[in-house]
Amino acid sequence: MTAASQTLWAQVGDQLDVPSPGGEAGRAPIQQRRRRGFDASAADGRAAVRLLRSDGDDGLLRWVYEPPVRQLGTQGRRSWRAFAPESRETVQRIAFPELGANQLTDALRGLDRRLNPVLAAITSPSEGLRRWNGQAWAPLAAGELAALKGRVLVLVHGTFSASAMYAKEFTATVDGETLLQRLADASGTYNAVLAFDHPTLSVAPWLNALALRDALTPCPAEFDFVGHSRGGLVISWLLRMAPELRARQALFVGTPLAGTSLAAPDKLRQALDTLASFADAVTEAAAQARKVAPPGLAALALGVGGLACVLGKVLELGARTPLADAAVGLVPGLLAQGRVKNNLELDQLYPLPAGTEVRAIGGSFMPSEVNEPLWKLWKRVTNLKGQAMYYGADLIFDQPNDLVVDSASMNKLGDLTLAAPQWEDLGVSAETHHTNYFQDLRVLSWLDGRLR
Repeated sequence: MTAASQTLWAQVGDQLDVPSPGGEAGRAPIQQRRRRGFDASAADGRAAVRLLRSDGDDGLLRWVYEPPVRQLGTQGRRSWRAFAPESRETVQRIAFPELGANQLTDALRGLDRRLNPVLAAITSPSEGLRRWNGQAWAPLAAGELAALKGRVLVLVHGTFSASAMYAKEFTATVDGETLLQRLADASGTYNAVLAFDHPTLSVAPWLNALALRDALTPCPAEFDFVGHSRGGLVISWLLRMAPELRARQALFVGTPLAGTSLAAPDKLRQALDTLASFADAVTEAAAQARKVAPPGLAALALGVGGLACVLGKVLELGARTPLADAAVGLVPGLLAQGRVKNNLELDQLYPLPAGTEVRAIGGSFMPSEVNEPLWKLWKRVTNLKGQAMYYGADLIFDQPNDLVVDSASMNKLGDLTLAAPQWEDLGVSAETHHTNYFQDLRVLSWLDGRLR
């Protein structure tokens, strides 16, 4: 394990290792907690999830649930002992108080606030709007929205993310920073650039859309929207439920318009393993190439680790037992994105009302064989032609994807399939994946051309 990977998961552990009811007093020093495999709950009866790397599975990561020590008997650690001793390497162990079924919603709300601290500072969902002031996202003053005229740009983030992502992604490259500066120039196309912070796990996208509708109601301006990933679903629901809104266009970047296989009910446990492996592999690949990892990876790792803690007992992570389809329903923000034929929420979403121009962009990811961490991950989760030897292993996708969203879902609006020029296909890339779209010059150029 590289130093970059170790740092990533140590930071996740530091943020999620919840002390026992006694508070911080019994918590070990941070240096000790950062030691891989540290059993923080051994003396206080907390449950834990352990992130394991298995040599036999090409280095992919696995989440394993461990019940509290007080419940342990001869079968107590059957989940994580399901792996052969030689195959186990503990990457990180995160302890937390055991959750009852009635505590899961509160835990998801708490995780949403960890992922996006802005949510803890607002008193109602409709207060999630903020404005770019050239340096940061700032709260709106009283009456500021009502005074905006002309055109306004609204950015909506995706799962595990926050509006801060847009600033980090755009400023990661010279071209992105130039685009952001142009968009924020009040003397240009837009009188204001807004972003909407919202919870992505504890509520469904249509509830986020209701909050965004209420937030934008006082504003008489015309709107252009950009949504990344799940953010595109929020915008779609907004168009569906607020036809009176003066929406000019909606641009979707890597959006699961027809759902994602990662949120399919029967793949939730695999999804948690896959997303952890994805964050780990991208971090290691960036370190090997001496590049800076995409800003969104830290949030992705934190979100997946948090979900593993919240759902560890329910999903029996690490155990070889069938997964009930109902389990994904415990996370409303994921249920709405499941790529299944009976996704009732997506069935209700389409067709979108006419009047707003809708465009989408996305592609598929296939790393080069020399990029070992990502190559191993891609082969384990994608069943493409020539990959039959991996069938039944850890497959998530049965078609091209960007490692988070099925490519075929990115331009599908119910029965309507977007085609050029409404659909921009980036094709297959060994560099661009779900967490770094806004660092791809082709995506930036596409946005630049549309947002004028």
